[in-house]
Amino acid sequence: MTEREINFEALQKKLDALCLHGESCGTCEKNKCLVFFSRKVANYVVTKKVTSIPQGSSMIPSKDLKTYSEDDMLEALAMVLLECKDCRDNHEEDCSVNIVRTCLEYALFGDTFPYRGSTTMYFMDAHKSSERIGKQLKAAFVELKAVQK
Repeated sequence: MTEREINFEALQKKLDALCLHGESCGTCEKNKCLVFFSRKVANYVVTKKVTSIPQGSSMIPSKDLKTYSEDDMLEALAMVLLECKDCRDNHEEDCSVNIVRTCLEYALFGDTFPYRGSTTMYFMDAHKSSERIGKQLKAAFVELKAVQK
């Protein structure tokens, strides 16, 4: 996958909109924030023209327990899944798309589940984790995909 295949510009705007700007946080603790980290990854991808961040997945602030807008989170995660290239066996944990997906997954589901290299399988796993959120996520994905065409 090359940097030209990943469109992070629109995602950057969506991630910026997700930021709570310290409103419910009290103070912004950037390095402990899933949205800040996602924004940082997206910015890095656009600026440096890379698709992978070595050890990036190990830096995800998984202890962030803030409550974000579920609708915005669903849309952002659907946008990320649209950038996924269904890599199957070539899935890479440190892929920039995977890192942002994992951050949003923590924020939306409160946990993460293994990505098996396929958006179809991902929707099945999301549905198992939360039937309601899984259905909403798939609907958001289908809607965004229709708009893209």
